[in-house]
Amino acid sequence: MSQEHYPKEELDSYRKVQSLAYEAVEAVRKELYPGITEKEAARKIDDYIRKQGGSSFFHFGFAWFGDRTAFRGFKRPLSLNYLTKGEGLLPHFGGKFQPSNRKLEEGMAVILDVAPTFAGRAADVGYAFSYGENPEHDKALLHLEEYRDLILRRVLEERTLSEIYLEVDARIRAAGYVNCHSIYPQGVLGHKVGRLPAYNFPGGRVNGFPFQTFAYLFPQMLKDLIPGVSGHSPLWGANSDFRAEPGLWAVEPHIGKMYEGSLGPKSFGAKWEEILVVTDSTAYWLDDDLPHVRLWKEKKKSKSSLKKEKVPA
Repeated sequence: MSQEHYPKEELDSYRKVQSLAYEAVEAVRKELYPGITEKEAARKIDDYIRKQGGSSFFHFGFAWFGDRTAFRGFKRPLSLNYLTKGEGLLPHFGGKFQPSNRKLEEGMAVILDVAPTFAGRAADVGYAFSYGENPEHDKALLHLEEYRDLILRRVLEERTLSEIYLEVDARIRAAGYVNCHSIYPQGVLGHKVGRLPAYNFPGGRVNGFPFQTFAYLFPQMLKDLIPGVSGHSPLWGANSDFRAEPGLWAVEPHIGKMYEGSLGPKSFGAKWEEILVVTDSTAYWLDDDLPHVRLWKEKKKSKSSLKKEKVPA
């Protein structure tokens, strides 16, 4: 895998793209209403990006409602190592991940996910919330906080990506949740993002991804299959037995849970996704002013205020 280094000015551009992506999903959240479909919500995300001058996409907008946020009934799409290792599944290309005609209802979990590019610079974000009250989903969103600090600390400790993946997976299970990101293509906790080649040419669309995304990722993925050539990959999975190399990593811990609702068993998923910057000497999150980070800060501030109110005079 080629190392990618970015000067401050370039990182500022990626920060702006990431901020715009979150601006888009937050704006679409305000436009949701009972009965809107995932397809309609995803289209609103893409339209917002285009109106703001987005030139293309690393991947187009995704929207998932209800139990689809937990990928319930989904199977991991065909991967490059399918023929050699197999996964006990018939090959498929991830059709279930595409936005569907599922209609939004009160209390449903929602995930909006998009990866726009500006002048080829890509950012990938995931935004989770509930449409109406859903206490179980609220708890999951708060639980996700621990992984942001954990992942950064482990990268700084130069742990391998597989070690970090497995630790995150163990913590998810210990907390009573399931690992939903294991169902993503290649079962990734994260993946590289960067500047897409030929970004100013029409990119087509294959299952929500333009051809430029494959042109960016595949050469690095194919190198990983040649013995003795690389041993690295732009994908962060359970078998990524190497440290994070310099570049931009879109990290996306995604958890799910089944619980007993008023009308029977229900399930949901929750996630966040943002860019982790890795250099030759350090690592850090590209931006700390993001919706999920603000949510956690607000909850802590609220708890602190309540404690002060309870202190006797």
